[in-house]
Amino acid sequence: MTALDVAVVGAGPAGAIAARYLAQQGCRVLLIDPAPDVPRIGESLPGAARPLLRDLGLLNHLQHSLPQVCIGNQFAWGGAQLRTHDFMLDPHGAGWHLDRARFDDALRQAALSSGVMWWRERLGPFSRLANGWQLQCAHKSVQARWVIDASGRASVVARRLGAGRARDQALIAVYAWSLCDSRDQRTLIEAVDKGWWYQAQLPGGRCVVALHTCPAEAAMLQGCRPSWLEQLARTQHLRSFCQADQWSLPRACDASGSQLQHGLSDGWLAVGDAALAFDPLSSQGLFNALYTGLRGAQAVHQALQGQPQALAPYRLVLQSIRQAYVRQIDYHYRREQRWPREPFWQARNGRVGQ
Repeated sequence: MTALDVAVVGAGPAGAIAARYLAQQGCRVLLIDPAPDVPRIGESLPGAARPLLRDLGLLNHLQHSLPQVCIGNQFAWGGAQLRTHDFMLDPHGAGWHLDRARFDDALRQAALSSGVMWWRERLGPFSRLANGWQLQCAHKSVQARWVIDASGRASVVARRLGAGRARDQALIAVYAWSLCDSRDQRTLIEAVDKGWWYQAQLPGGRCVVALHTCPAEAAMLQGCRPSWLEQLARTQHLRSFCQADQWSLPRACDASGSQLQHGLSDGWLAVGDAALAFDPLSSQGLFNALYTGLRGAQAVHQALQGQPQALAPYRLVLQSIRQAYVRQIDYHYRREQRWPREPFWQARNGRVGQ
């Protein structure tokens, strides 16, 4: 039976960052996650991530994923006028539109090149031992002193251990892709009566468009291209940026903000979306996956060195991020007051989270 220092469940950005850092500190680390089989919606990474990626030695890996530069945002929010925020005014400069499959793979390859092992399987049963954990994957078993839950919003380790999850107002993203020859390097956000739209150019001549809305509206749009296109045609600005003839069948995914309750304990902790998930309006999700992956790994390394008190600062980091996020997202939603009687906006007249 394989014996390890740390098993990281989930091989997305947070898990790959955590695994790579721990391997670089001399730890024996295993990633547990099947090869991804569901296309990701496509995301943006702000320029604020540049110093973090630089310090981690990952800027070259980012470039290997062939990102597309994002030079700013256009938004119609709180009014019908389309406004622009240029990232040239940001001290960190432009951000990036990502092909998430390539970006995630680049981070995994960085982890593997640092000595991390990867079992491309789903986590089976696991149990506590006197000095760690025993985890089962298909026909293989592993013992690890620590477990990091980096399994995203599913938080599979934490849920099996009985940790609850507090969810903010329900938010569903209904999205589709198309080939698009636009050269606009900005993200577009437009508020509408049913929620808000997001549009971005992706690497490879594609674009993604998503309506973020309430579950009832999403249920009518998911898998129904005519209904989704009908809503898209009702937008004032975004429709002019989306002249593609063919769109993929609309998919849906949970985009609600949420937080894991009791997300760390003796022998395990959570990072990335498994610990804190963000409403995409905040533009914080991917950056915080990288950041909490690093900070969580640092706490685990200190605990392995006989410093369990290192968990307390990590807990405070998560609390601070959550509090700042709630203030920011509440502020943004309160700025939009054009449809006070619509269910989506009524639900956001109060506080988004606590």
